[in-house]
Amino acid sequence: GKVCIYLHGNAAFCGRCLCHFGQLTIIFQAPVMIITISQTASNLKQSYDVTGEGFYYSGNAGSVSRLQPITLSSKDNTIKGVYRPSKWTSHLPLCHWFGVPNITREFQLSKNGQSHGTIVLSKHGFLKSNYAIALDGGESFHCYFLSRASYNYVSIYRGETQIALVETYLSVNDYKYTHKLYLLEEYRPYADVLSFFVIYYASYHFARRMHMTLGSVKEKSWSASRNADKYDPHWRGKHFPEENFFGKTDPFDLPS
Repeated sequence: GKVCIYLHGNAAFCGRCLCHFGQLTIIFQAPVMIITISQTASNLKQSYDVTGEGFYYSGNAGSVSRLQPITLSSKDNTIKGVYRPSKWTSHLPLCHWFGVPNITREFQLSKNGQSHGTIVLSKHGFLKSNYAIALDGGESFHCYFLSRASYNYVSIYRGETQIALVETYLSVNDYKYTHKLYLLEEYRPYADVLSFFVIYYASYHFARRMHMTLGSVKEKSWSASRNADKYDPHWRGKHFPEENFFGKTDPFDLPS
């Protein structure tokens, strides 16, 4: 039959005889919001469908250049990013090795016509670089990227806490990439700007403009970074263990 267990602090007792079961460790898992960013057009256009539970946007990146404006729009909201040229000192080679940060790829963000923040790439040491998102409301996020075999990962942090992960499978058809954004539920209010970041990131790292390729493309990639420890290979499995990893339940079961 059924036995009730009574908890007192972190100790457990049998409901029949009150014998002590010992100490229990209770684990609470935070829900995760999953957003899929699917590229629907490549070559002459860079278009995306951005979907999640109760979440739908469409995105467009520059069709000719990665410096063109990027937009992410839904029925009620539009986020737009416009490229802003960096200071000339940010383009000096190797100066970031000596403690002078290079700030490049800056996009000024607006939401529904109002200033919203910035996204930049910061190089601040040998093999040390990350993207930074600074919102006008004071919130900031740091995004650390890494490639391992058939996958590219971006670990997104707020302060010292990882709040999101972006996974990209590098084998594609017609250079139309699919990205998955895993976001802890408590950070749902930032789902739109983080989805915008994924399109911005894809525009710089994956978009193929004016290409002549049709069919499937398989790619392997490894990157070296002194921020590699920011990628936790168990983060996604810990927070959403039953998620299908691009057709695989085990992220370490890499395709050949």
